[in-house]
Amino acid sequence: MKIVVAFNDDVALKPHLNEFERAGDAEVADTAQEIAQITGGTLMPVREVAPALEQLRRDRPEVVFNLCEGVAGRPAWEMNFALALEMLAIPFTGCDPIATGICGDKALTKKLLTSAGVRTPRGIAVTSTRDVPALEGRWIVKPSREDAGIGIEPAAVCNGREQIAKRVAHVVATYNQPALIEEFIDGREINQALYEGRDGLVVLPPGEIVFAPGLSPQERVVGWKAKWAPGSSEDRATVNRTPGVMDDTTRGDVADICAQAASVLSLRGYCRFDLRQGPAGELWIIDINPNPDIGHDTGFRKALTAAGVEFADFLNELMISALSRRNR
Repeated sequence: MKIVVAFNDDVALKPHLNEFERAGDAEVADTAQEIAQITGGTLMPVREVAPALEQLRRDRPEVVFNLCEGVAGRPAWEMNFALALEMLAIPFTGCDPIATGICGDKALTKKLLTSAGVRTPRGIAVTSTRDVPALEGRWIVKPSREDAGIGIEPAAVCNGREQIAKRVAHVVATYNQPALIEEFIDGREINQALYEGRDGLVVLPPGEIVFAPGLSPQERVVGWKAKWAPGSSEDRATVNRTPGVMDDTTRGDVADICAQAASVLSLRGYCRFDLRQGPAGELWIIDINPNPDIGHDTGFRKALTAAGVEFADFLNELMISALSRRNR
């Protein structure tokens, strides 16, 4: 088969990211190279849409492994490349472009989940400190259109309107996008990976983040340092354990709420959910990652290993699923 492995090569167009946050783009490139080696595919770095489309029209691959997390330095344009593949009638792995676009807007995702009865923390997106309401209790303020932990750190967890407004100003100025003010759930953090196989939805063993003892509530977050700064105190204090240690009831509840959310948002391909478990055992979806990182030592890869699924077999399932969608 003629296989192309496409990935975004636009980190130079993201001056707002710090050196650690840029590491996410480097990992995508490494993952693309690994997939190309396993599948015999051809690497296609994507910076701008037009040259990539011209290459695709010329080469006409039979399937594209789509690892593009945005285009032209804009993460919100992740859906654009997938939509271009769809319009060219080229089968591709990963989520539907509309679902990808929706999940790229955390505030919109929250509204859709809430309207469907899927539990997610209360939240509001604002573009100015003037729009910050009077709020009591603990809240987390984060960029509404970023992923990979970007913009999340202990300082993002705020108490009272003054702290919230200060963080909102930081997010809007730094990331040039609305800030999401979300109720902070201080509890156990669980993650769940799913993918679409040839026989339907595959639910992998859930994992959990084991926080170091003695952390304050605002330190119990998985931010950019925990993800991209190996050896940092944040990295050492947030250990991924997959499979997570939980009873069958919790495991089933996690699978159910994530499958429900996937259905509401029409997610396909592969995705990963971050959840918090409240003190009474209730589950809250705090983030959804369509086309999550599947590089070495990621949570998704740990889940595949826990399920006994070889990475090459997983890639083959993604290709079969992508090709079968073309024929539906």
